[in-house]
Amino acid sequence: MNRSSSEKPASRDELLAALADSGRELSTAVILFHTNLARRVGLGPSEEKVLELVHRHRHATVSELAEHAAMRKNSLSDTLDRLEDKGFVERRPHPGDGRKVSVIGTASGLERIGTLFDGLMSGLSELNADYTTEELAVIAEYQHRAAEIQTAASHSLAGDATPSR
Repeated sequence: MNRSSSEKPASRDELLAALADSGRELSTAVILFHTNLARRVGLGPSEEKVLELVHRHRHATVSELAEHAAMRKNSLSDTLDRLEDKGFVERRPHPGDGRKVSVIGTASGLERIGTLFDGLMSGLSELNADYTTEELAVIAEYQHRAAEIQTAASHSLAGDATPSR
């Protein structure tokens, strides 16, 4: 890692403050990247994130995707309509239950977006090389657990229709 051996380890409180700060910094960088990526391919930011959920939860129904996105079904359906019109998704019979409709990402849509990740993924690969397998396992677990907490908070906010003041 980048800390020299002569540096004194920070206190837990200092590390937690640094972790919170770096988390906010990463969150902003991620949002800006995805906003610019979406704009580059003619999508809105929420359309791009819904598209990510479509790829993550293959063959999900509209109801399942609405739950994952913490969106109302009709709002998500409108977003999917726009994605379908732009060639990023299509609706097909569900492979396990023909009465249901699955939403899947198109190969052409994935190709249009995929190449825009090349520079980012290359940089992250270089960063990952700085860490041991054990350190990467801890980082991956932390990110996964933090994402679960963030998702729960998102669902909590989505369930509260009262605007804060």
